[in-house]
Amino acid sequence: MKHHLLFMAAACLLATLSSCESKDYDSYPPTWKGFRFTKDNAEVNANTGIFAGDVITVTALQDQKGRLINATTYNWDVIAPVQQEDGKYVNDTIYSKSIHTNYDGLDSGDPSVTFSIPEKALGQSTVVFSASYSFSGYGIQVADGSSYENSGSVSGYITSTSADMFGGAKGSVRFKINSK
Repeated sequence: MKHHLLFMAAACLLATLSSCESKDYDSYPPTWKGFRFTKDNAEVNANTGIFAGDVITVTALQDQKGRLINATTYNWDVIAPVQQEDGKYVNDTIYSKSIHTNYDGLDSGDPSVTFSIPEKALGQSTVVFSASYSFSGYGIQVADGSSYENSGSVSGYITSTSADMFGGAKGSVRFKINSK
Protein backbone atom coordinates (compact mmCIF):
# COMPACT_ATOMS: atom_id res chain seq x y z
CA MET A 1 0.00 0.00 0.00
CA LYS A 2 2.87 2.36 0.79
CA HIS A 3 4.30 1.79 -2.69
CA HIS A 4 0.93 2.51 -4.24
CA LEU A 5 0.60 5.84 -2.34
CA LEU A 6 4.18 6.75 -3.17
CA PHE A 7 3.54 6.00 -6.85
CA MET A 8 0.38 8.18 -6.85
CA ALA A 9 2.20 11.06 -5.13
CA ALA A 10 5.04 10.89 -7.66
CA ALA A 11 2.56 10.78 -10.55
CA CYS A 12 0.71 13.85 -9.20
CA LEU A 13 3.99 15.71 -8.74
CA LEU A 14 5.10 14.83 -12.26
CA ALA A 15 1.73 15.92 -13.70
CA THR A 16 1.93 19.23 -11.80
CA LEU A 17 5.45 19.96 -13.00
CA SER A 18 4.73 19.10 -16.62
CA SER A 19 1.61 21.28 -16.73
CA CYS A 20 3.43 24.44 -15.59
CA GLU A 21 3.89 26.93 -18.39
CA SER A 22 7.46 28.06 -18.77
CA LYS A 23 7.92 31.82 -19.12
CA ASP A 24 9.89 33.09 -22.09
CA TYR A 25 12.35 35.76 -20.95
CA ASP A 26 14.37 35.93 -24.17
CA SER A 27 15.30 39.41 -25.39
CA TYR A 28 16.28 40.21 -28.95
CA PRO A 29 16.73 43.23 -31.19
CA PRO A 30 14.46 43.98 -34.14
CA THR A 31 15.29 42.71 -37.60
CA TRP A 32 15.26 45.18 -40.46
CA LYS A 33 14.04 45.70 -44.01
CA GLY A 34 16.22 48.74 -44.82
CA PHE A 35 15.57 52.47 -45.24
CA ARG A 36 12.81 54.51 -46.86
CA PHE A 37 13.07 58.15 -47.99
CA THR A 38 10.09 60.51 -47.96
CA LYS A 39 9.57 64.16 -48.87
CA ASP A 40 6.31 65.99 -48.10
CA ASN A 41 4.89 62.69 -46.74
CA ALA A 42 5.40 60.91 -50.09
CA GLU A 43 8.01 58.26 -50.89
CA VAL A 44 10.88 59.45 -53.08
CA ASN A 45 13.50 57.61 -55.08
CA ALA A 46 16.81 57.94 -53.23
CA ASN A 47 18.72 58.48 -56.50
CA THR A 48 16.42 60.75 -58.50
CA GLY A 49 13.97 62.42 -56.10
CA ILE A 50 16.18 64.37 -53.68
CA PHE A 51 17.37 67.92 -54.37
CA ALA A 52 19.39 70.61 -52.60
CA GLY A 53 17.11 72.54 -50.24
CA ASP A 54 14.68 69.62 -49.70
CA VAL A 55 13.47 68.51 -46.28
CA ILE A 56 13.83 64.71 -46.19
CA THR A 57 12.70 62.05 -43.73
CA VAL A 58 14.64 58.79 -43.55
CA THR A 59 12.99 55.84 -41.79
CA ALA A 60 14.67 52.60 -40.70
CA LEU A 61 11.99 49.97 -41.40
CA GLN A 62 11.70 47.06 -38.99
CA ASP A 63 10.93 43.65 -40.41
CA GLN A 64 10.14 42.13 -37.00
CA LYS A 65 9.88 43.98 -33.69
CA GLY A 66 12.40 43.40 -30.91
CA ARG A 67 11.37 41.90 -27.59
CA LEU A 68 11.99 42.74 -23.92
CA ILE A 69 14.08 45.84 -24.64
CA ASN A 70 14.55 48.71 -22.18
CA ALA A 71 16.67 51.74 -22.93
CA THR A 72 17.32 52.35 -26.62
CA THR A 73 19.56 54.85 -28.37
CA TYR A 74 19.36 55.58 -32.10
CA ASN A 75 22.23 57.49 -33.74
CA TRP A 76 21.90 59.17 -37.14
CA ASP A 77 24.59 60.87 -39.24
CA VAL A 78 24.09 62.30 -42.73
CA ILE A 79 27.22 62.95 -44.79
CA ALA A 80 27.06 64.89 -48.06
CA PRO A 81 29.38 66.77 -50.42
CA VAL A 82 28.93 70.49 -49.72
CA GLN A 83 30.42 73.23 -51.89
CA GLN A 84 33.03 75.31 -50.06
CA GLU A 85 33.93 78.98 -50.63
CA ASP A 86 36.66 77.94 -53.09
CA GLY A 87 34.08 76.06 -55.20
CA LYS A 88 35.30 72.56 -54.25
CA TYR A 89 32.95 69.95 -52.78
CA VAL A 90 33.97 68.41 -49.46
CA ASN A 91 32.15 65.61 -47.61
CA ASP A 92 30.63 67.12 -44.50
CA THR A 93 28.29 65.91 -41.76
CA ILE A 94 25.14 67.89 -42.53
CA TYR A 95 23.05 66.25 -39.79
CA SER A 96 23.84 64.32 -36.60
CA LYS A 97 21.41 63.29 -33.89
CA SER A 98 21.17 60.82 -31.02
CA ILE A 99 17.68 59.82 -29.87
CA HIS A 100 17.02 58.04 -26.56
CA THR A 101 13.79 56.13 -25.92
CA ASN A 102 12.32 53.14 -24.10
CA TYR A 103 11.58 50.59 -26.83
CA ASP A 104 9.00 48.47 -24.99
CA GLY A 105 7.57 51.31 -22.91
CA LEU A 106 7.37 54.37 -25.15
CA ASP A 107 8.31 53.76 -28.75
CA SER A 108 8.83 50.50 -30.62
CA GLY A 109 7.90 52.12 -33.93
CA ASP A 110 10.20 52.50 -36.91
CA PRO A 111 12.87 55.09 -36.01
CA SER A 112 13.15 58.08 -38.33
CA VAL A 113 14.78 61.49 -38.65
CA THR A 114 13.95 64.58 -40.67
CA PHE A 115 16.67 66.92 -41.93
CA SER A 116 17.23 69.70 -44.47
CA ILE A 117 19.59 69.33 -47.41
CA PRO A 118 21.87 72.40 -47.65
CA GLU A 119 21.48 74.54 -50.78
CA LYS A 120 25.16 73.99 -51.65
CA ALA A 121 25.06 70.17 -51.34
CA LEU A 122 25.33 67.98 -54.43
CA GLY A 123 26.18 64.37 -55.25
CA GLN A 124 26.46 60.95 -53.58
CA SER A 125 25.61 61.11 -49.89
CA THR A 126 25.25 58.63 -47.03
CA VAL A 127 22.99 58.11 -44.03
CA VAL A 128 24.71 56.16 -41.24
CA PHE A 129 22.45 54.56 -38.61
CA SER A 130 23.20 52.71 -35.38
CA ALA A 131 21.14 51.52 -32.44
CA SER A 132 22.00 50.18 -29.01
CA TYR A 133 19.56 48.25 -26.83
CA SER A 134 19.58 47.32 -23.16
CA PHE A 135 17.74 44.02 -22.68
CA SER A 136 15.30 43.13 -19.90
CA GLY A 137 15.77 39.38 -20.37
CA TYR A 138 18.49 37.09 -21.65
CA GLY A 139 19.70 38.17 -25.08
CA ILE A 140 19.46 35.80 -28.03
CA GLN A 141 20.49 36.36 -31.64
CA VAL A 142 17.88 36.54 -34.37
CA ALA A 143 18.36 37.12 -38.10
CA ASP A 144 21.06 39.73 -38.58
CA GLY A 145 19.67 41.49 -41.68
CA SER A 146 21.15 41.88 -45.12
CA SER A 147 21.35 44.19 -48.14
CA TYR A 148 18.15 45.52 -49.66
CA GLU A 149 19.65 47.72 -52.38
CA ASN A 150 17.37 46.34 -55.12
CA SER A 151 14.03 45.93 -53.38
CA GLY A 152 11.89 48.78 -54.70
CA SER A 153 11.52 51.78 -52.43
CA VAL A 154 13.50 50.21 -49.57
CA SER A 155 17.28 50.50 -49.82
CA GLY A 156 20.49 50.17 -47.82
CA TYR A 157 21.21 47.60 -45.16
CA ILE A 158 20.90 47.23 -41.39
CA THR A 159 22.36 44.32 -39.42
CA SER A 160 21.51 43.40 -35.84
CA THR A 161 23.71 41.90 -33.13
CA SER A 162 22.87 40.51 -29.73
CA ALA A 163 24.70 39.56 -26.53
CA ASP A 164 23.51 38.48 -23.06
CA MET A 165 22.38 41.91 -21.81
CA PHE A 166 22.75 44.25 -24.79
CA GLY A 167 22.02 44.36 -28.50
CA GLY A 168 22.61 46.67 -31.38
CA ALA A 169 22.18 47.43 -35.04
CA LYS A 170 24.28 49.19 -37.67
CA GLY A 171 23.49 50.18 -41.20
CA SER A 172 23.77 52.74 -43.93
CA VAL A 173 22.15 53.84 -47.15
CA ARG A 174 23.43 55.92 -50.05
CA PHE A 175 21.38 58.61 -51.76
CA LYS A 176 22.04 61.25 -54.38
CA ILE A 177 21.46 64.97 -54.01
CA ASN A 178 20.53 66.32 -57.44
CA SER A 179 20.72 69.90 -58.69
CA LYS A 180 17.43 71.71 -59.29
